[in-house]
Amino acid sequence: MNTVSTAQAVDDTLQAAALVLSIIIVTYEACQVAVDCLESIYRNPPRATYEIIVVDNGSTDGTADIIHARFPEVRLIRIAVNGPYAVANNRALLLARGQFVCLLNNDTIALPEAFDRMIGFLREHPEAGAVGSRLLNEDGTTQVSVKPLPSPAAALFGARSIITRLFPNNRYARKQLLHLDCDMSAPFAAGYVSGACSMHSREVIEKVGELDKQFFYFVDADYCKRIADAGYRCYYLPTASIIHLNHKGGSQVSLKERVRRVIGFHTDAYAYYRKHVQPSPWSAMHLVVLSGLFTRLLIAASMQLGTELTILMRSIGRHDGPIR
Repeated sequence: MNTVSTAQAVDDTLQAAALVLSIIIVTYEACQVAVDCLESIYRNPPRATYEIIVVDNGSTDGTADIIHARFPEVRLIRIAVNGPYAVANNRALLLARGQFVCLLNNDTIALPEAFDRMIGFLREHPEAGAVGSRLLNEDGTTQVSVKPLPSPAAALFGARSIITRLFPNNRYARKQLLHLDCDMSAPFAAGYVSGACSMHSREVIEKVGELDKQFFYFVDADYCKRIADAGYRCYYLPTASIIHLNHKGGSQVSLKERVRRVIGFHTDAYAYYRKHVQPSPWSAMHLVVLSGLFTRLLIAASMQLGTELTILMRSIGRHDGPIR
């Protein structure tokens, strides 16, 4: 190795050692959404040294080329086909060089000091294996993003349940939707925090390992459960805020994707149950859970069908125009 290349290698090593934060973003068929996310990070960057790694998960809308042209400093990974979300994140985790790693959805808008406050919290709390930010809707209201670990009670009183939709402030729902039941002016421990914006130390990631590729919807719950099993705690930091443009990140881009998400939510719930709650298929409770999930899937599929018919009718109405 010549002197120049040796010096470059040493310089690269020193830069990597100095990096505090790696921000990982996976994107699919959502070019403008991803661009808006990146621009928000550069408007409100962490004070600490950082890098951004974007994984384009098989987009066909030119996302990778546009990001490469507009943000040449971003470390871009191109994947040929749209594969599992966890696999795309794991590819980036192998390359991440920061002391801390933030997993960030592409449909988010970074707000001032969010990253710095999360980094500061992890530095002050070595027992923390994960910290999640407060997620805001576009109108400034707080999203459901911090919960106990999944359980049968969550199926009855979680954010997606019919009971909670009809009676959103009942005391049982408040126990599942922790942002309704906890002091939102201070950090608090939780079962799991949303993977839309979660941060972990390098030490925790090396100890717990990569994300489980079998999950999409429950990948954050699974990871937080494994973090807890490793002896750490998961926290929610309401003073660090990120806007989350829910369902604009590519998961609703087509009818096929929407149908896949409805089915995927229920199959992932079953996979989580089998992995962390009841591995044996011969348990009596196993049959109850399986029946409950299947019934819930039928209800969700019926509701989605109604939504699709509404979308279709509106589309027909726009194309037909007024009758003359």
